[in-house]
Amino acid sequence: MSLRYRVEIRNPARCIGCYSCVFACSRHLFNAVDPKRTAVFVEADRSGSRSPKVSMCRFCKEPECAYACPHGALQPLPEGGVTLTPSKCAVCKTYDCIEACQYKVLVLDEEKKVPVLCDRCGDCAKYCPHNVFWYTEAPAI
Repeated sequence: MSLRYRVEIRNPARCIGCYSCVFACSRHLFNAVDPKRTAVFVEADRSGSRSPKVSMCRFCKEPECAYACPHGALQPLPEGGVTLTPSKCAVCKTYDCIEACQYKVLVLDEEKKVPVLCDRCGDCAKYCPHNVFWYTEAPAI
C-alpha cells in the first residue's frame, strides 16, 4: 500500500492548464495517460478570460456518494472520503453515487465500470509545477 497524504487544492488561480496533475493521477491509478481516467480534473477556459478550473475529491466527512450507493460499494472513511469494494459495483446499473457527488468530481471508469477514486497518493501535487495543490503526510489511523 502506498503512503497516503492529505491532499487539497490550495492555489487554484495558479493553474495554467498544463494537465500535469491529470496525467500523473491517470498514470498512478491506471498506468495510463488518459484524461478520462483520472481523479483530478482541469477544465480550461477557452476564452482565456480566467484560469482553468481544477477540481478533485474533497474527502467529505458525510459523503453523499456513499449514502447514495444502493449496493454498499462505497463506504465512508473516518478521516473523510470513501473506500470502494469494486465487486459490489458489478450489479449496479444506475451509478447513483456519480450523480450524488455534490462537487461533480466522481466519475465512472468506463472500462472497469466502477467509480474512479482519489487514493491520496499525492502525485497530483508532486507533479504540479505551479503549486496548485497542497499535500502532507497523513497521520496513521
